[in-house]
Amino acid sequence: MISKVVTGAKKYIDNIIVVDDGSEDPTHTLAQGAGAFVIRHNRNLGKGMALRTGFSYALQNGFDAVITLDADGQHDPAEIGNFLSELNSNPGDIIIGTRFWKKTPIPMYRYIPNRIGIFCISKAAGCRIDDTQSGFRLYKREVLNSVRLETEGFETETEILIKAGKMGFRICSLPVSAVYHDDYKTHFRPVRDFYRISILVLKLSFFRGKDN
Repeated sequence: MISKVVTGAKKYIDNIIVVDDGSEDPTHTLAQGAGAFVIRHNRNLGKGMALRTGFSYALQNGFDAVITLDADGQHDPAEIGNFLSELNSNPGDIIIGTRFWKKTPIPMYRYIPNRIGIFCISKAAGCRIDDTQSGFRLYKREVLNSVRLETEGFETETEILIKAGKMGFRICSLPVSAVYHDDYKTHFRPVRDFYRISILVLKLSFFRGKDN
């Protein structure tokens, strides 16, 4: 799957960065073979740390914006072109690929918690966010430079939205496809990770827009 994602992304972007978060399969070899630059973690550190590694590389190498998407085929690389078009015309500092324009393709066990999350996280961020758990996003450099991330797991994507919202960055939406394969597997653990996200939302409700 990683080869297909990288190949699809390279039709729109020259610089593809894959963060191999301690995998024991040939992910890094396949990604490199498809044309990606691969950064490897020696052990699994979590999605948040993978994102932070990728963001750090992008900042150090002078990129103006970063588009993130999952490597499991859940996001369609063909829609990267839409993000690039929005980058030039959309006033958003963060553009989120929103999957909820049609409810049907999304499993109910994910749809309902996500709707609850949308309400709570939007409230904490101080702005409307249409899909808080979508990993298909565009971040402008100014956001990555300004928001200091402290979490390491799935809650990192929530952390950046709340902090960015409270700091006055504009968060916008872009409709994307909701792709769920029959054999789709996720490392998200509903009880553990939902708990962590909930605690983070409560904690960041007191965040005042300045990192300490």
